[in-house]
Amino acid sequence: MRTVRAKLLALVLACVAPAIVGAVLRSREVKQNMLAQVQRRVDGANRRFMTELEEYQANAKLALAMTEHSTRFQHALATHDQAGAERLVKLLGEVYDHRVILASDSQGQLVVRGGAERGPASLAPDSSAAFAELLAGKALHGLIDVKFADGPGYALVSAEPVRSEGVQVGAIALLTPITPQYLEYLEPKLNADLSVRVNEKVVAACKDHPAPDLESHTEAAILKQVGPKLFALKTFHPKSLQRPNLDVEFTASRDVTELRDAVNRDLYVHLGGLTVLLAVVLALALRFASRMGDSVKSISDAATQVKAGKYVDAPIVHTGDEIEQLALSFNAMVRGLKERDQLKDSFGRYVTRQVADHLLRGNMELGGELIPVTVLFSDIRSFTSISEHMEPRALLDFLNVYFSGMVESVMLHQGVVDKFIGDAIMAVFGAPVPHPDDALNAVKAALEMRARLLTMNELFKARGLPELKTGIGLHSGQVVAGNMGHVERMEYTVIGDAVNLASRLEGMTKELHCDVILSEDLFKQVEAHVDAEPLQKIKVKGRDREVAVYRLIGLKAQALSADLAPVA
Repeated sequence: MRTVRAKLLALVLACVAPAIVGAVLRSREVKQNMLAQVQRRVDGANRRFMTELEEYQANAKLALAMTEHSTRFQHALATHDQAGAERLVKLLGEVYDHRVILASDSQGQLVVRGGAERGPASLAPDSSAAFAELLAGKALHGLIDVKFADGPGYALVSAEPVRSEGVQVGAIALLTPITPQYLEYLEPKLNADLSVRVNEKVVAACKDHPAPDLESHTEAAILKQVGPKLFALKTFHPKSLQRPNLDVEFTASRDVTELRDAVNRDLYVHLGGLTVLLAVVLALALRFASRMGDSVKSISDAATQVKAGKYVDAPIVHTGDEIEQLALSFNAMVRGLKERDQLKDSFGRYVTRQVADHLLRGNMELGGELIPVTVLFSDIRSFTSISEHMEPRALLDFLNVYFSGMVESVMLHQGVVDKFIGDAIMAVFGAPVPHPDDALNAVKAALEMRARLLTMNELFKARGLPELKTGIGLHSGQVVAGNMGHVERMEYTVIGDAVNLASRLEGMTKELHCDVILSEDLFKQVEAHVDAEPLQKIKVKGRDREVAVYRLIGLKAQALSADLAPVA
């Protein structure tokens, strides 16, 4: 197939241009992948910092809540009892060993200090303007500027006013100075170097930070080159730390020079391998193109014949690769289609086509489902007497003529012959495939059987054979439909009280002097389409209550005209 060969050759030759373009795109992709990795790492540092900050504030609030329940501590602050207040402060200091803990009276003068020695001289406004809010009875949380003993600085603070009987008697504060030591403490948790800027000025950075002045002004992480080093960084603004006069920024950065070098090495290896591979592909493609064309053409020709219904095999071209395997698989598929059609044709002679399709779709497990159906039972009256006067072979031919007409009546109206029980027929409408008018279809099938029997009896009479009389019982109800029996020998059928009642109704037709009986449950569904005569309620074996039944007369004129209308 020259077209296939030409296209394949053109495709291989065109690989030269895409290889060059691919190298450029690969370079961009590498950078994007590296940025994505950086973004994930820096975002992870951001999330971990926010989690650390939230835990810090939550733990501090929990610790400070202890003061609300300590009347001794409240009294100590009110009376400037240093020894009395020291007990609680010492307890907090053991838990928060890296924080400054300060307890003051209502004027902000320290009563007791705990934790690190570095800290403000008091909780009064002269140590930090923010402390004025605390002494005014407001809780204080976030980052504030503080006058430390060794000079001005910034600290994370969690502070609460202390009240006794509704009157503020003092305050307690937990402070964490923003120092290189504190950022070093956070660095292993965040897996990133940190720097802190307040009002655009760097106030602290991790010890030995390679570039503390770096910052970003975008939502995403960015890369910045500093000499031979490449850094990934992102600046974020924790909302809980912002104050009206303070713009707080944290910048998380990582040295990704090694990551960049590793990515570039991978890129160079990729390009080298691509060059070698391209040379090999060009050499093999010319040989492969010719053999591939022959094989594809043979499979295409065979597929055309299969489409036309002729199950022919494709010639095998021994290429020793997937093309040969494709031909083998195609031929196996053709054999499978042929066997499936043969099986379906044979299977359909023993079960109805609907059941055969249901089983061939793989529904082979034992078990069933509860569904609504209409069940029809038909039986030949006085069949024992008829069979006594006929030879077995003649009787079998006689029955086959009868069954053929009856089965066609059922199938014509989308019913399924469930089984033959001697001379009786059990048919189901609604399983395994339901239809909108199953109940009415069952009634139409019964009328069709009645009409066909009249025609058959004329034929039997002409041949000197006995005429047949039948009884038909129909009932609608819930049944269990599915595969029943044993895994080695199963049957698709329906069971349930609805089946039993349909069988009982068929058995009552002779006693009630009519050929077709409908149950009340069925009649209610088809009442608008069917003429039927109500009979007396009857007692049915297996049921305590009497059952209302109807003698089927025929279809109403409107339903009959619709049933006979030509199909568009």
